[in-house]
Amino acid sequence: MDATAPVQARAMSAEAAVVRRFVHRHGPVAWAHAAAPGVVGARTWHYWWHAHLVHAFVDAQEHRPDARRARLLRELHRGVTLRTLGRWTTPFYDDVAWMTLALQRYDVGDRHLERLVRRLDEAIDPAVGALPWAVGSSLYNAPANSPAAIALAWTARRGAAVDLDAWVAATLDDPRTGLVRDGIEHDVVRSELWTYNQGVAIGSALALAETAPDADSRDAHLDRAAGLVVAVEHWCAADGGLLPSAGGGDGGLFAGILARYLAEATIRFADDRTNEEHLAVSRRAHRLVRVNADALWERRRGGLFPADPRRFAHPEGDDLDLSVQLGAWITLEADVAASAITS
Repeated sequence: MDATAPVQARAMSAEAAVVRRFVHRHGPVAWAHAAAPGVVGARTWHYWWHAHLVHAFVDAQEHRPDARRARLLRELHRGVTLRTLGRWTTPFYDDVAWMTLALQRYDVGDRHLERLVRRLDEAIDPAVGALPWAVGSSLYNAPANSPAAIALAWTARRGAAVDLDAWVAATLDDPRTGLVRDGIEHDVVRSELWTYNQGVAIGSALALAETAPDADSRDAHLDRAAGLVVAVEHWCAADGGLLPSAGGGDGGLFAGILARYLAEATIRFADDRTNEEHLAVSRRAHRLVRVNADALWERRRGGLFPADPRRFAHPEGDDLDLSVQLGAWITLEADVAASAITS
């Protein structure tokens, strides 16, 4: 397949490469190794990465239904159950929030969901108005609070989601760029700008707009989502729309997460064909997704995608991480989702 391959074919290729290189079956269960064979720590099991792996498989199943993938999803689900001894939780609230989002995509009737949602809701610190990063942590950050807001928005706890989203906007929004900063600890704001924090802020605004009780509330949340899309576009303008890279490890997923929620923005803002401002936001969001999907595809080598779409993939280093390859796959699935609306 060349650079002009259809978006579905590109996503299929990325999915197949992840399955072949990282996913291992053990009887009726499956899980993924953290890196390609030969890398130190390759067999490590990552809870957070598995949340995104399940999420990506569900996206693929929606885009290209297949009985074999459905079976693998069940096996991965059993794998998480086994690896967490049936608890499905960790001491890190950001991880719990991401897994909740994956399960909400996979099966809203999953018996583990209520436990995860309750854990998030009960962990909100009333003195701060936000979730800590982890049990006992003094860090309150966007990667915990924005995905938790998305998860809670789809439950009877929507009020808590509104509060978390408002806390992020009031505490972490950068007044100069309009982007979301990383977190706050001991009253000191961590000023780092990461792609995935922009993604989940867009996602929480869209989820709250979708579940809004009235038009004024809906429009306010949509305005926030639109402002974040524009802020991201300006952030990346000097690089032709390419998203900043965060290397391997956890950072390998960051840009893919932003692409996922940019695709959601593409779809949501294309809903009203008579609203030219919304249509412009939809086009901007999809352009960002497409530019990054194209760059990742064009710079793949030997079945590997690069951690940074500005260079070609390497047969060593960060590009051998599951997170990097999964992040690229998520971006390509995002392009599938966005293209279905704008084509």
